[in-house]
Amino acid sequence: MDKKGRIVIPKEVREKLNLKEGSKVEINMEKDGKIIISVKRLTVGNIYGIAGKESIKIEEIEEALSFEDNE
Repeated sequence: MDKKGRIVIPKEVREKLNLKEGSKVEINMEKDGKIIISVKRLTVGNIYGIAGKESIKIEEIEEALSFEDNE
C-alpha cells in the first residue's frame, strides 16, 4: 500500500478478472477480517436507452466498451 492508501492488484488477478484501467470494483470487509473484492460489470440493462433511438448492434456496443469473451 502506498502513502495514499492505494493498493496494487497483481497482474495475474487483473488478467483473470479482465480488469482494465477505470474498471469498477467494490471492496468489503467481513466480520472475520476477510476482504472481498467484487467486480462491477456493465450489462446491456445498465446502458439500455442511453443511446436514444439510434439503431446499433450489441457487438458494436461491446466493442466500444472493450468487452472480451473470457470463455
